[in-house]
Amino acid sequence: MTEVGWTALLAFWGLAALGAWSQTLTGFALGLIVMSGTTLFGLLPVPVTAQIISVLVLLNGAMVLWRDHHHADRKAVIAAVVGAVPMIALGYWLLQWMVGSALEWLRLILGVFIAAAALQLVHRPQPWDDRSPTPAFGIAGATGGIMGGLFATSGPPLIWLLYRQPLALDTIRVTLVSYFVITQAFRLVLTVADRSFDRLTAVALAGALLAVAFGTWAARRFPPPVSALAIRRAALVLLFLSGVGLIGTAGMALARG
Repeated sequence: MTEVGWTALLAFWGLAALGAWSQTLTGFALGLIVMSGTTLFGLLPVPVTAQIISVLVLLNGAMVLWRDHHHADRKAVIAAVVGAVPMIALGYWLLQWMVGSALEWLRLILGVFIAAAALQLVHRPQPWDDRSPTPAFGIAGATGGIMGGLFATSGPPLIWLLYRQPLALDTIRVTLVSYFVITQAFRLVLTVADRSFDRLTAVALAGALLAVAFGTWAARRFPPPVSALAIRRAALVLLFLSGVGLIGTAGMALARG
């Protein structure tokens, strides 16, 4: 706790509330918002942030699925999870290796990932006429899984694929939340087995849980008087700018080194 001040923790908790608010309304962005903002401003270490995100996604998901679980596309969820699980383990192993020897490269990779994800998701693609075959969801899950292991943000490939399906928006939203809950639960098991849960993580997590509960409740109780599309685009603009900032910061550090 001596290395992280209360100002940084308050800012982190604000990001957690914003991410939960956005994910409740759109089905995604909690992990991306929290990870990008925290890393850009250096609020907490990447491994600590990723560990906390796993728990926050579980809380937000539980609150969403308590009422809406019946909307999930179970075949898509199962296929995506089966593809993601082994790649999450690989990404988590890479995170342990890179933090000690290549922190700026890790920051650069994260910036590229976030900026590309934001650009990819700005516009909702026109849905296809026919549903994709089940293995396609497994491939999307596997593609995102390695980023989920590294940064606890495995959503963009599956988000892109689901938004191309001839499915209702509620189905897409709840399917994504279901996938996030299961994959983040697996990632959390990895961190517990690794015994990497320390006092800083506990304190930051305690406040973040309250922030996520508040953000989720606020999104349900007081939905903004604008379209979900407008909310989604605003969130993605912020994500893109965060990604660009991370790329610039890491690039300058690597050039100096």
